[in-house]
Amino acid sequence: MIFENVYPCAALQEYVSLYRIRHFIIPPNLRTTPKPYPPHPEQCIIFYPRGAEVTNFSGENSKYTRSRSVIVGQFTKRIDRISIDNEIMIILVVFKPGVLHRLTGIPFRLLINMAVDLEAVIPVKAREVNVRLSSCETYEEMIGVIETFLLDLTATPKMLSRPSDKIFEFMVSNSGKFTLDWLSKEACLSSRQFERKSQDYIGINPKLFARIARFNQSYFMSMQPLRPDWLDISLYCGYHDYQHLVKDYKEFTGATPTYFMSEESRSIERALGLNR
Repeated sequence: MIFENVYPCAALQEYVSLYRIRHFIIPPNLRTTPKPYPPHPEQCIIFYPRGAEVTNFSGENSKYTRSRSVIVGQFTKRIDRISIDNEIMIILVVFKPGVLHRLTGIPFRLLINMAVDLEAVIPVKAREVNVRLSSCETYEEMIGVIETFLLDLTATPKMLSRPSDKIFEFMVSNSGKFTLDWLSKEACLSSRQFERKSQDYIGINPKLFARIARFNQSYFMSMQPLRPDWLDISLYCGYHDYQHLVKDYKEFTGATPTYFMSEESRSIERALGLNR
């Protein structure tokens, strides 16, 4: 079993932030609860070499069994994820913001809160990767198969890189307050152009993307072993105060920070002792 992040080869670092590798073998006597998964500022391709999972928007009856590989747009609300098999392996390819739009030409405003079968988008090559992954015996082999697929995909992008891509990367890694005018200027676009193109490049407008990025930073800070208190997290991440942070948690997770982290503490990786 494994719960690790792995970084891409040098040739893919322009396009890929990291790979999240998750492999769980669930004992029959272990009671599992859905993994609460809040929105992250990212667009991904996810492979399922072993098993499958069901996702559901929290508080809704919208259960969906994912295909063996999916292309995932920007999510703006929490989903709950649970394995339907006693073994589940997930390899999640996190792309840098806007890259999947460049590589596929898909307007990402069409994929908000959606995961689409990758074989419907790239039929032949995606099917080949899925077949090869199912016969791999090591994680290294699987990453090699995926990177071969990605190198082929990045060799013929639909579009060249754009200044706005770097701005979205900057927004993900910085929680400060930035005006739309400043962001637009750095992206070499007017404010109206920047907002419109953001819908295609990442799926949502820059203001919402910045809020999700700030929330995401607070979420990962709260996961640290020596977690600061919530007020310190709020101020560090650029919130006015703790109540300002609570407002975002309620919007993006449907719960207060404390209650959401209590739910997260019962996730399968913690029950198996893989993520402490």
